Amino acid sequence: MKKILSLVLALAMLLSIAAIPASAETTEVFRYDQPITLKVSVFDRGNTGGTAPDNNHWTQWIQENFGDPRNIKIEWVVIPRSEEESKLATLMMDEASCPDICFTYNESIVTDYVNQGGVYELSELVDKYGSNLKSFLGDEVLEFGKFAGGQYAIPARRVVVAWMGMFIREDWVEKLGMDMPKTKAEFLDVLRAFRDKNPGNVEGGCIPYAEGADLRYELPLIWSFYKDLSQRTLACEPSVAHDGYEDFLLYMNTLYNEGLISPDFALDTTGEGQWNPVTAGTAGGYTGNYDHPIRVSPGILSALRAYEPEAKLTPVNCFESVTDPTKYYHPVYAAAGLLNFIPVYSQHPEAAIMYLDWLCQYDTIYYLQNGIDGITSDLNEDGIPVVKDVDADHHDMVYNSMQNIDYTLLVNGQWLDTDEKTMKAQALSYQGFSDLFEEEYVVGNYDSILGGFHFDVPLPANSKYATTLADYEKQILVKCTMAANAEECSKTYKEMLEQYMAMGGKEVMEEKYAAWDAAHAE
Repeated sequence: MKKILSLVLALAMLLSIAAIPASAETTEVFRYDQPITLKVSVFDRGNTGGTAPDNNHWTQWIQENFGDPRNIKIEWVVIPRSEEESKLATLMMDEASCPDICFTYNESIVTDYVNQGGVYELSELVDKYGSNLKSFLGDEVLEFGKFAGGQYAIPARRVVVAWMGMFIREDWVEKLGMDMPKTKAEFLDVLRAFRDKNPGNVEGGCIPYAEGADLRYELPLIWSFYKDLSQRTLACEPSVAHDGYEDFLLYMNTLYNEGLISPDFALDTTGEGQWNPVTAGTAGGYTGNYDHPIRVSPGILSALRAYEPEAKLTPVNCFESVTDPTKYYHPVYAAAGLLNFIPVYSQHPEAAIMYLDWLCQYDTIYYLQNGIDGITSDLNEDGIPVVKDVDADHHDMVYNSMQNIDYTLLVNGQWLDTDEKTMKAQALSYQGFSDLFEEEYVVGNYDSILGGFHFDVPLPANSKYATTLADYEKQILVKCTMAANAEECSKTYKEMLEQYMAMGGKEVMEEKYAAWDAAHAE
């Protein structure tokens, strides 16, 4: 764990551990004279064997420990995880069904609603009802919720900022007598060997590297081609316009034309076409979050090992930078994650802030993440609560998401009272795969560069064009990757880049550069 601890960001732990099955509030809480209803969003992740996200032990505990003492009825508004943005857009247009607490990972969506006057400015409410919230998040995290000078969103604090990983079957590499790749050229050589020698004995041949339609998350690979990795350029320049992006597309075009990636990748818009071959043992690798193979959901490595016990999905760290071949850059998240906001339709914005403030109390976080010792977790010799599978009598305590993040809205990741415990807990939360966490974490943070940026001013052009440009960026990736040859790939890229800039890309870029320069003027 020493390598992990040397990389983790300092964690400001202000409260002591309290493993108890009820909220430990000691001060008298505000109580409404008449009952009110507070509508809170919650994701439905569609987990097989899970519980109803709006009716389980955790929702009942929240009602009993937050709602009942304050005369507040919690009403859960269920949002399918895969439909986050479209469902939110529908809810925001309907005053009757719109939640009091909404959330999204997409900052441009919040910016858009702020520009439309659809979100409460929260500064006064936070000052009045959010003392725990302010101390837990701190100015660094709260800054990411500021727009046009006001506090329009309350961000979650990320415990782990590692982001992307690219993985290959190390057991296949070993079977071929090869070494794990250390450069982009060696990565190609490994995939070619997978194609030609079929080390998994896959009937009809394997897929050397599984891909889906959205190729924008090959970030360790993409950034290895960038010639300018300054914060200003990364924040303001569209990905497709970066000097070096064309070289990335040519690399992807080589992968496609040599049969090294999924032939029908462009048809997979859900991710299943990328994950299913991996879990079925017919693919030699894929791309995901830095820890994706060992996550409980969708359970990629656990499903694969059910019939291939020796299978290894190992993160590769082989994409050397064109600016410095000794560097293997990995984008990392900012300290802020999910953005919580309160629509102007809310009849009780003060209750929403009270709820978010309650979620920041340490005993609340501890219980929602760890539950009851002996039932949902066991304390190990280091005092770390280790999540366990619940028995049939306690099925209503099943976690629908890792560490119950769908209920702990202001913290992403296990949060304990020391840095060392916190990072050990991260590893142990990957049931059965804690030994693999360290390597994935180290690679995910290797030569890290911030990959998320916040503008504290309205960006009207970005709000206007963001969705259209994102969709067109996907088209550029697909068409250039599938081009017949390198010459056609370059030609297609130049033509589509010109169109991208004309359809709003140039306007958004100039708007961001102006905002960045104004914010960083000396």
